[in-house]
Amino acid sequence: MTAASRLATRVGGRVSARVFGVVTGATGMLPPRLRYGYVHRITRVLLRKPLPALRALDADPGSASAVQITRDGQLTCVLAVSALDIGGIGSVVELLATWLPARGVTPAVVCFGDGARAQRIRDLGIDVRSVPDRASARRAFAELRPDVIQLHGAPAFIEAAAQESGAPLVPVLHNTEIHYSRARWRRLSQVLSQSPSAVAVSELVRTFHAAHLPDVLRARIAVIPNAAPGRRAPDTQQRRVARDLLERAVGARFHDDVVFVCLARYDAQKNIAGTVASFLTSVATGVPAQLVIAGEPSDWVEFRRSDAIRRRSFGADRVHLLDSSDARSLLAAADAFVLNSFFEGWPVAATEALAAGLPLILSDVGGARELVARDPARSVLIANASGDASGVTDAGVERARWRAISQRNSSELGDAIRCIVDTVHRERDEPLAPQDASDGVAAMIDAHAGVLRHAARSSSAGSTRPGLLSGEDIGGVVTI
Repeated sequence: MTAASRLATRVGGRVSARVFGVVTGATGMLPPRLRYGYVHRITRVLLRKPLPALRALDADPGSASAVQITRDGQLTCVLAVSALDIGGIGSVVELLATWLPARGVTPAVVCFGDGARAQRIRDLGIDVRSVPDRASARRAFAELRPDVIQLHGAPAFIEAAAQESGAPLVPVLHNTEIHYSRARWRRLSQVLSQSPSAVAVSELVRTFHAAHLPDVLRARIAVIPNAAPGRRAPDTQQRRVARDLLERAVGARFHDDVVFVCLARYDAQKNIAGTVASFLTSVATGVPAQLVIAGEPSDWVEFRRSDAIRRRSFGADRVHLLDSSDARSLLAAADAFVLNSFFEGWPVAATEALAAGLPLILSDVGGARELVARDPARSVLIANASGDASGVTDAGVERARWRAISQRNSSELGDAIRCIVDTVHRERDEPLAPQDASDGVAAMIDAHAGVLRHAARSSSAGSTRPGLLSGEDIGGVVTI
């Protein structure tokens, strides 16, 4: 590329960044239901374009486990969820569906929409029902006759059908729900008032929800941290192959640079534009690092703005934006993981990265403190770009998005990047030491099974009172 063409690219990027910044600010003033229900659909049509992606390495022999489903004398549970292929909730539901049978719980899944994950769960012999409306959801629950229903961010019509089924409900709170209206909080209160217990995936999520619920309902929320299944660590050859595949996908050579990977949707929640801007500021000082972001562009304005911020910089060739890609391949190719979100419940991708042995840079969101504390010598927690993590609001997030090019945690992220680069260079000749995630997964599944048994017992006793879960119920993991 000639000097003139590089200058033209930077000027075009600067203009586009301003334009998409204005669009971001304008849409941020709209109510969330209009933003997500209409604006994102329109911009998807206008702005969508093909993106490169990283394909999978050879199948991981340690990544999946077949389950044998038996129904004699077992507790039956329906996992009710929205779209399985979007976000970390689908990963959690798949993990529960896969592991619960070994704990005496026969699972089924009722979801809105189908996809690859739904088929993968079916292939294990688990009943998966895709339902388009309330009537079909009602029929599914009537046919499955569950002893208990666990709600994982299920759409309103599935939630209503679950209430009508008469089975005890266990809501699982997966995020700090900054977009909930007063009516939505009332609906959650109503569901929880009819539920023996609920599950929050992190302490921050429990605290956030407790602040919006009546006192009498707060004690029903137990904390069960998300976990990720352990995978066999890639050896040196597999890492070399993965790095080569990634270089081909992005059309660049990394040489000895430290590669940071971010597995996240291009969405307001994930703060991709702010992450790109802060990263480019840090590498402008000569830090030998590259950033690869991979995820679904659920918000094409966020993607286009992120790309424009990238192009306006002298370090544009150090940031690479991919479509949804194979997570295992990306983690095998990477040296470190970064997630600079505004809010999370418990980031599953970060959990997988930690299990793979990568150091983490995480903004202060749900689960971040716990994850960094598991590897404090190598991982870094930075401030949330929107302010206090426990008090994050939609308005605060939109203000931070408006300041994407210079967010309040930008210098802190830059310091963390430099720290991790030094760490990786010191460890470069040492094999990755992935953390054993099997105990975490086992504890998570034991705890969920205990909560489900507690809910079924409470229902059979004719009560939805918030009876305290015993150590036998929770396997010593859940906190109230």
